[in-house]
Amino acid sequence: MHEPGWLAVLPHGERIALSLRAAGVPAVRVDDIAEAVEGAGAPVVLIGHFTGAPAAIRYAQTHSGLAALVLVSPVLGMWDGASAELADLMDEVALGPALGDLPTLWLHGSDDEIVPIAATRAGTDRIRGLRFEEHVVPGLLTDGEVVTQVLEFARRVV
Repeated sequence: MHEPGWLAVLPHGERIALSLRAAGVPAVRVDDIAEAVEGAGAPVVLIGHFTGAPAAIRYAQTHSGLAALVLVSPVLGMWDGASAELADLMDEVALGPALGDLPTLWLHGSDDEIVPIAATRAGTDRIRGLRFEEHVVPGLLTDGEVVTQVLEFARRVV
């Protein structure tokens, strides 16, 4: 299988990273986004999944050089299950700038009860930039749907 000319970097979401690798996408799960982006050697699609989304967004708000940003069922807006540290990061994201012209894709399942879509939409509305797209699937979002949407999005924007 032909590998794309970009690297997927995920601060959270080993299952999604494994699914992307199975689809031929070079993908790394990292603790240090900056280190991974700086050492990438290829355009980076930063993928923020669940509680890793605020860190990905904050990185995108404070750094340039990303090819794209993908948010998968992101914990944003008003979420009751956040630790103090995550809540502080979510506040920084909410008070930070919009994403400007960074190509951004938000993926979510309409029936997600862990990360309710209405609460998340409050967060995405605050950061929405000029090239913001959303894809909400009926029911729950699957890893297969994530891979399909990430590949389609990256083909268009990277």
